Amino acid sequence: MRKVLVVALVAAALALGLLVPRGTTAPALPDKPVRYQYAQLRYARTYPAPPGNAAPGPAVAVVSVRWATAGELVEGTDWANLGDKLKAPAARRDGPLAQTLRVLDRLGADGWEVYDHPAPTGGDLETWWLKRRLP
Repeated sequence: MRKVLVVALVAAALALGLLVPRGTTAPALPDKPVRYQYAQLRYARTYPAPPGNAAPGPAVAVVSVRWATAGELVEGTDWANLGDKLKAPAARRDGPLAQTLRVLDRLGADGWEVYDHPAPTGGDLETWWLKRRLP
């Protein structure tokens, strides 16, 4: 009889231990805030005025493509030139679109993503804002 009483008390203590709420655990540590690096890719086409009294002729466009981060500035005379300076792999086909995509593929491989591309103001200036997550 005494064994039954001891077993019943032990069982009751265990059951009570399972039912009684335990104290709260320590709050989870917050995740580190996400940090980003930002950059700008800009394409510009300008038509300089003829010098002095020179007779106006057909307008010759001057193109520049610029990649800028807080610590780096790379400028090219066109998409192909900028791609060469960024050491982008050669395009499989030729043409301005292939050269543009070559540059964007290179930047994407480095972790850059476009997050804003305002509407062009006439086709002579295009700006892309990019960011990438820092470790």
